[in-house]
Amino acid sequence: MTGVEEIRDDLARLLGRCETWLETLGNQDDAPQDVDELAADVARVCSLRTRALSTLLNVGMLGRQSAGKSFLISGLQGRLEYWLVDDDDDEGEYTGILPSSANPTTACPSTVVPVGDDPSVNASGRGLLRVKFDDSDWVEIGTDLPPAVVASYGAADGKVTDRRREHINRRVLEIEVLISDALLPAKLFDLPGSESPDGDHDLIMRGAWAEADCFIYVTQATSALTVNELALIRDLYAHHLQTGKRVLWVLTGIDRATQREHGQAAWRNVQATNNDYLRTHFADAGGGLAAFVGEGFLPVSAAWEAKATAEEANGNATRNLRQRSGMDVLRDRLRQLVESGAGDRHLVQVADETRRLVRRRHRPIRDIVDAHQVSVDELAAQQAAVAERLERAASSAESMRTELADELERGIRAGQRPFADLAQELHRGLDQLIDEGKLDVEHVHEIDIRQVQTYTQWMVGPDGPATVWQRQLEQLDAKGRTLLRLALGDDATGSQLVSPEPLDSRLPPPPADARGAMSVYSLVQIAAGTVTVAGPLAGGAAALMTSLSLASIALPVGAAVAAAIGIAKITNVLKERESVIQKARNERKRMIDEQAKQARADFVEAARSQGQILIDAVEEHLEQHRARLHATLAQIMDRVDAEDTVASRELVTRLAPIEQTGREIIGELRDLADRP
Repeated sequence: MTGVEEIRDDLARLLGRCETWLETLGNQDDAPQDVDELAADVARVCSLRTRALSTLLNVGMLGRQSAGKSFLISGLQGRLEYWLVDDDDDEGEYTGILPSSANPTTACPSTVVPVGDDPSVNASGRGLLRVKFDDSDWVEIGTDLPPAVVASYGAADGKVTDRRREHINRRVLEIEVLISDALLPAKLFDLPGSESPDGDHDLIMRGAWAEADCFIYVTQATSALTVNELALIRDLYAHHLQTGKRVLWVLTGIDRATQREHGQAAWRNVQATNNDYLRTHFADAGGGLAAFVGEGFLPVSAAWEAKATAEEANGNATRNLRQRSGMDVLRDRLRQLVESGAGDRHLVQVADETRRLVRRRHRPIRDIVDAHQVSVDELAAQQAAVAERLERAASSAESMRTELADELERGIRAGQRPFADLAQELHRGLDQLIDEGKLDVEHVHEIDIRQVQTYTQWMVGPDGPATVWQRQLEQLDAKGRTLLRLALGDDATGSQLVSPEPLDSRLPPPPADARGAMSVYSLVQIAAGTVTVAGPLAGGAAALMTSLSLASIALPVGAAVAAAIGIAKITNVLKERESVIQKARNERKRMIDEQAKQARADFVEAARSQGQILIDAVEEHLEQHRARLHATLAQIMDRVDAEDTVASRELVTRLAPIEQTGREIIGELRDLADRP
């Protein structure tokens, strides 16, 4: 059993125990709980135990249109089927989870999500199709649907008349297919091209880039990479440089390029050409093969594997065909990413979310038990003390918000000061290179890559904005904790009811729906979990801020030209005349100044959003404590009026074991999340 599997099994056991604890809590009349909300929490824990533990890796599938991403996704999860529909046709046909064809296929972002053995979902066969329209939340369409129906919602060439009648004229934002019995514990994002003409699709794809743990770049074995793919690969390189996320390069469809050329299969020539292409354009400063390129393109054929499965079902031996497909090799590489850290990170996120949920339910039980364990003689004093603390917390809320907002703005000012030198730094690194070429596609690409490298080194340097912002955010965190201690009365001596809990920066307020409408604020929340930053702090603010300060670096899908590594939009009017080329060079240099200004604005927006997450966490922590004080004060007043110590003892007898079990679950979840 691997380390990830051991942690997953331990977490599954804890989630089962948590589900039982919540159900027990729902049977207690003494514990004030909203029945519907408690039922929702039970359902959420059940979902975490089945669905979340089935997804240990988020994979972004990239490539030009018709690169075969959708086809490969179906193959990776063992959902690609081969059908020999005509005995005279050796080619046969293939059906999978997502629609695929030789023409541009994916019309909107699509995701394939494993859901394990979740009893609440029928995801058998080709899976359960869910669709999000621009005017609604997720809508379930149906299970194991014909490919034409799935295509009608998610494919560019799908017929809308194959949809439900009420959906024909509605605009689809994205589709999702939930599957059971997946071969890989991976959520697979099928992203349509490098830049979407649809603004809503573009924002959703940005969220997917941020959420992804790694990427698979897919290209067809029938043709080599061209300059038309440089923009997307350049954006992917920028994202890799900022986040360190791995990229797997896949040459798919080798079954369609087996003819002999230059003494070997044609796909081998394409593989060699593509690898040389990557090495030429993305070699590191020392001339060696960059980590970005890794081992280069892995040849695969999902079609061969599907055909082997069909033949084996008919009793035919096809061992060689399955091995030649390379699909198991690709799956093994993805599993290695799960074992190397991505799986641990996902499990920690599940543990933290569960701990947040249990803590919210556990606090009122603990406070009730504490309140009913106070002797009758102490009730009056405790009532006065709780009332005073409640008044202090209420009066502190507004001043705390103002002080933290002022501290945030001071930090932002400090973080953006280095941007005064950014344009000069970029000119120093780029001007000579700009003057050395004619600004054709290859030359522009070289400039773009140099700009990414120059910007990154400057950003994370000892005096760079990301480094400065890390320190400022830590100061904001310290300020928030100090203000909380003063507002919550944590400076009080002796025993007290409703004891304050420390702010846990790993448990910030729940993030916005990562797959819904995007904003810089929600993107910061998503990225915080994908660059190993557990919350807005946790020592990774510099890396996170570097990633988010420029949309075209951190979230390159659909980035504006004005961003700091925007492609120079030098048009085809460039001819042989030196004067025209020189004008273009001057224009490219002028763009650097505009890009530096935009970089500063992007940094400020991302920094303000990141700081606001922390302020929101502090305010939410204070509000939760105020709610606890209100509830405890009501309990004390009830006891003062009743003065029935027998009833209190019986209540403590009933709830104390539940409180202790909840405390143990919280502690075990924390210990699991903190495992090395």
